[in-house]
Amino acid sequence: MKSYKMKINGNEYEVAVKDVNGQQVEVEVNGMPYQVELAEAPKSEKPKPVIARPAAAAAPAAAPTASPAPAASAPGATKSPLPGTVLNVLVTVGQSVKAGDVAVVLEAMKMENNINCGKDGVVKAVYVQKGDNVLEGADLLLVE
Repeated sequence: MKSYKMKINGNEYEVAVKDVNGQQVEVEVNGMPYQVELAEAPKSEKPKPVIARPAAAAAPAAAPTASPAPAASAPGATKSPLPGTVLNVLVTVGQSVKAGDVAVVLEAMKMENNINCGKDGVVKAVYVQKGDNVLEGADLLLVE
């Protein structure tokens, strides 16, 4: 159900679209239900493509430590447990880390979440940088 606030001739209305069945639409205007008919059937909306920007695209061109973007999901990579925004990356490529060390700080649902390294090793790749938006399951870094 979609809700809209509309102003018609200076009057405000709260309109909720309840159901669309071809040209027949069930709406609720300020709490009152109405059946309306569209002049033509609505066009089906195509889903908007999600374009992932490479991690290196936001970095200045002269940055020598650009992070490699994973071709697919890297086996053994530390993954994002939930969607959010990267607030801080606390590790660098070549750094030795231990299991449980905080590697990335991720903001999700207005909370800061520490993402820890899953195992001891050396950071081989960092796939994100500060400010990146990541989806659940996205590779953050690779420790070998």
